[in-house]
Amino acid sequence: MTLDDEKLLLAEYEQFSEAYWRNEEAGERRVNFFITLTTALIGAIVALITSGAQISEDSIRLIATAALFGAFLLGLVTFLRMLQRDRVTDEYKAILRYLREHLRSRSTSLKEYELPFRSHGRWWLKGGLAITLAMMNSFILAVIVTLNLTTVWRWLGVPGAFLVSFILQLLGVRKRTLETEPPSQTFRAGVGAVIVDQTGRVLALERKDAPGAWQLPQGGLNVGEALIEAVRREIREETGIQASDLSQISIQPQILAYELPKEKRSKKTGRGQVHYWFLFRYEGSNEAITLGDKKEFKNWKWLSMDELTSNVVAFKKTVYQELASHLARELGKST
Repeated sequence: MTLDDEKLLLAEYEQFSEAYWRNEEAGERRVNFFITLTTALIGAIVALITSGAQISEDSIRLIATAALFGAFLLGLVTFLRMLQRDRVTDEYKAILRYLREHLRSRSTSLKEYELPFRSHGRWWLKGGLAITLAMMNSFILAVIVTLNLTTVWRWLGVPGAFLVSFILQLLGVRKRTLETEPPSQTFRAGVGAVIVDQTGRVLALERKDAPGAWQLPQGGLNVGEALIEAVRREIREETGIQASDLSQISIQPQILAYELPKEKRSKKTGRGQVHYWFLFRYEGSNEAITLGDKKEFKNWKWLSMDELTSNVVAFKKTVYQELASHLARELGKST
């Protein structure tokens, strides 16, 4: 790295650091404004109630309800703004982390340098200001319900309004947290099945979320689950085929892995998938193929392995070529 390159990266790091803190401060100002406004509003309502002014109870209730409802709407807008602020903050963090790693990778003496930071607590304990706003909004809504329900209904209405409001906002925080969680760098362990009919064609499944994308049955391996039980479970869930209609021919001797494109990685899938592959012969009827729970796939058909391999998504193609070679060898033995 030249000196000019290093200066550029450091300048970029400084610029995004400043943007990160400006974004954080803007969010805090919004929350502080909302807290100040709400506190002043509640104080004004209390002062009105205790002032002894000749205002009817119904009028006071109407004024307080209107004022608190306005505060509630402002609180919801502020809450949504906080979620957006947190998304931007996460983007800035990712950029800063990238720049930092790029600088470190160019250093000859700091390649092993790593800050001893660990993330603590569950996601709902990390909501910060968004969680605070969610609680305040829910409390305001509960007060509005208190002012407008009779004593009998308050026992159900007040806690119900608070909980429903808080849970709905909590789901927004949860969704934002899941969107920004970095994908795992590990490979998810799983099993897959090549199921052939009497003519040597393989059972192919079309994905619901990607019309025209066909693949073999496959899925994750649960902790402590035997391989044969796992592959039978996945076949049953994805195709409806029962174990009694299958006869095992062989197991692919190598464990096969593929790396997912960056946009398809997640906490669940990790960086990619690694599978144990089984070869089965199907001895049932086509009517018994029901696509199981129908969660992932919408259609099925028998294809030659070469047809399936030529049409599979690019990141799986190498794996399917290996499976095609294994299938050809195994079927050649039986002829």
